Parts: sequence; C-alpha cells; structure tokens
Amino acid sequence: MNVLLVYPKYPETFWSFKYALKFISKKASFPPLGLMTVASLLPEDWNVRLLDLNVRDMADSDLDWADMVMISAMRVQKKSVDQVVEKCRQRGIKVVGGG
Repeated sequence: MNVLLVYPKYPETFWSFKYALKFISKKASFPPLGLMTVASLLPEDWNVRLLDLNVRDMADSDLDWADMVMISAMRVQKKSVDQVVEKCRQRGIKVVGGG
C-alpha cells in the first residue's frame, strides 16, 4: 500500500508568517506533527511519503504513486483541502481525512 500523507497549504495571513520565514531561512512555520505520528502507526510494510504543501506543490507523480491519500488539516486550510480532495476524486484515489 502506497500512502501519501498530505499537509495542506496555509493561506497567506498574519499567522502564516510568510514574510518572517525568509529571515530564519525556513519554508514553513508549522511542521505536520500529526501526520508524522500517523506515519509511525501505519503498518511497517506500507510505503509512506509525506508532502507538506507549504514547502512544495503536489506533482502529478505524487498522485500517480499513491493508492491512498491521508490528509490532516485545520479549518483555515479548507481551500487547500478541497483542492487536494478534488484531485484525488478525479483519479479515483481514496482519501482519509482528520484534523
């Protein structure tokens, strides 16, 4: 089973720290700790990849690889979640959501 763990993009708001991140040489301010915990609990024979959309965009090759997408989000990330779910629906990929 190939599982793609997706952390949705934060919109540009005060709390996204877009302008402050360049001063500390970082691409994102909130690591996807929940998804990393989920990854540690999945069966050892499953292949797992973690994609943080605050660091890079999702490529077609990410979805070509995935049998299932697991996503964890907060309300503020809804727009990004909707985009990910729609891409998965178009490809017939199962989506598991939490947050």
